[in-house]
Amino acid sequence: MGSLGARIFLAFALLISMSLAITYFNVIKDVERFHLAHTEESLTQKARMLRPFIRQLLEEGKDLQPWVLAMGKPSGVRITVILPGGKVAADSEHDPATMESHWSRPEVQMALKRGLGMSQRYSTTLGRKLLYAAVPVKDREGHLLGVLRVAYPLAPVKEALHPLFRRLLLENLLLVLLALSLALLFSRYVSSQLKTVADCTQAMAQGDLTTRVPETGVRELKILARSLNSMAASLQELFKAREEERQKMKLLLSSMPDLVVVTDRKDTILFANQAFFRLFGKEEKLWRALRTPRLAELFTRVWEEKKVKEEVSTPRGTFEVTAIEMVLGKEALLLFHDVEERKRLEKMKTDFVANVSHELKTPLTVVKGYLETLEMAKSPEEREAFIKKMEKHIQRLISLVSDLLLLSSLEEGDTLYSRTPVDMEAILEKTAQWAEQAARDKGLTFSFQKRGTPRPITGSPYLLEQLLINLLDNAIKYTPQGKVTLSVNYREEEVAINVEDTGIGIPHDKQDRVFERFYRVDPSRSRESGGTGLGLSIVKHIVRFHRGTIELESKEGEGTRITVTLPLESQEEAGRARDSPWD
Repeated sequence: MGSLGARIFLAFALLISMSLAITYFNVIKDVERFHLAHTEESLTQKARMLRPFIRQLLEEGKDLQPWVLAMGKPSGVRITVILPGGKVAADSEHDPATMESHWSRPEVQMALKRGLGMSQRYSTTLGRKLLYAAVPVKDREGHLLGVLRVAYPLAPVKEALHPLFRRLLLENLLLVLLALSLALLFSRYVSSQLKTVADCTQAMAQGDLTTRVPETGVRELKILARSLNSMAASLQELFKAREEERQKMKLLLSSMPDLVVVTDRKDTILFANQAFFRLFGKEEKLWRALRTPRLAELFTRVWEEKKVKEEVSTPRGTFEVTAIEMVLGKEALLLFHDVEERKRLEKMKTDFVANVSHELKTPLTVVKGYLETLEMAKSPEEREAFIKKMEKHIQRLISLVSDLLLLSSLEEGDTLYSRTPVDMEAILEKTAQWAEQAARDKGLTFSFQKRGTPRPITGSPYLLEQLLINLLDNAIKYTPQGKVTLSVNYREEEVAINVEDTGIGIPHDKQDRVFERFYRVDPSRSRESGGTGLGLSIVKHIVRFHRGTIELESKEGEGTRITVTLPLESQEEAGRARDSPWD
C-alpha cells in the first residue's frame, strides 16, 4: 500500500477505534448508573418497608439487635438502627456496642434534613465500599425515635455487570475489526485510483501528452480525470502547433544562405543552421567556432544594447554580423551575412561592365581608325581592303552583342526559349557538316561518331545548336593541327556529347575559370581568332537550362575534351515542360 493509502487507513483506524472506545465506555457508565439507580431504589423501598417494624420496637422499648440480625440476612442488606445522638442501637453485621457514633454520617444527616439520605462511601467499620440509604423513624406525634439505615456492598453490583461488559467489549472488538477491514478496502481502492491519476499526471509532466487518465471511480475522481484529460489534449494541440511553427522556422533558417546561430549568455550554441556548420564546423561554444576577439566584444555588447550590427573578420571570411537579444535576455540571435560574397559579386559586376566596355570599344576604335584611313585611301584596292577589315570588326561586334543578349536571357531564365521534343539527330548532323567544312578549311581532321539508339530530347533546338557550335568552334579555333572529334552516346536515360581536340589545351590552374564570362586563357590568341570570351559561359548556361551536366578534361599541349550529359525525358514530361522557363 502506498503512503497515501496507509495514511487514509490510519486515519480511519484511529477514528473508528476512538469512536467505538468512547461509545463502549459511555455504555458502561450508563449501565452502571442505571444499575446503581435501581439498587438505590431497591434500598429505599426496603428501608421504608422496615421502618414500621423498627418504630414499633422502639415504642415498645424492646431489644432491636435480635430482630435486626434475623431480618438482615434474609433481605441481603446490612441494617443499622441509630438512636438520636448517634448511638448505634442495632447492626446486622457488627456489634453495636463497639461502634462509634454515626450521627455525623452523610446519609444520616441527609435523612434528617430531607427525609431520605443516600451516599456511596467506604465503610471504616466493615472495610469496604457500600451504598447507604437512610430514613428517619418517628412516632405518631412526629417525635424522632431514631434513624433506620440500610446498606448494600457495591462490589457485587459491579461484579454482576462484568459478563455484560465483557460481551460488549467483544462485540466492539468485532465491530472494530469489521470497520478496519472496510477502511482497508476503501483506502486501497482510493489509493489505487489516486495512484493511477498520479502515474498518468507524472507521464504528462514528463512530456507524454498522449496519456489519458481513466474516467472511473468516485464522482470527484471522474471530474478530476476528465479535467486532466482535457488539459492534456489542449496542451498536446498547443505543443503540436508550436512544434510545427518551430519546424517551419528551423526549415526557413536552415535554407537561408546566411549563417544563423542562437546562443545563451554562456556562449553555448543552442541552434545553428547548416550554412554555419558547413563553414565553421560543429562546436559547442561560439568562441571555439569563430575564435575572433571582435566577436567576443560584440557578444558582450548585445546584452547591454539589445541590438548590435558590425562587420567582423574571422578565419573563414568577413561577415556583417547582426546580434539581437531575445527571450527575456537569456538568448541572442546572430545573423552572419557574407560580405566577401557581396564584394565578389560587386567586383564581378564591375569587371563585367569593364569587359563589355573594353570588348565593345576595341572593334569600334578599330572601325573608326579604318574610316579615317579610308578617307585618305587613293586606290580602289586600298579602299576595298579597308572595308573588308571594317566588316570583320563589325561582324565581331555583332557577334559580341548577340552572345551578350543570349547569355543575359539564359541567366534571367527568359521564357523566350521553350522546351519541345527535339530531333537531336538532325541537329547533330547539321552541326557536324558545318564543323567538318570549318576543320577542312583549317587543315584539320574531323570525325563524327555515334553509339546507341537515337531518341528525342526535350529542350530548345536553337540553344542545343548553339551549344554544339560553340563547343566545336572553340575546338577548331584552338587546334593548330591534328583532329577534332564529335562523339554521341545514347544511353537509357541520357545522351552524352563529347567534343575532343588535339589542340593547345588548358593549364590546370585555369581550368576552373574557363566558364566565366570574358575569361580567356590567352587573351591575345583569343582576339586574333575572333572569339568573344563568352562561348563556354553560354555553353554552361545552356546545359543548366536543359538540366544537364558538363565536365572538362584538358592537358596543356595535348588537347581538351568536354563532355555534356543531357537527360532524355519522356513525351509526357516534355509536354509538361513546354513553354516553361528553365530552373
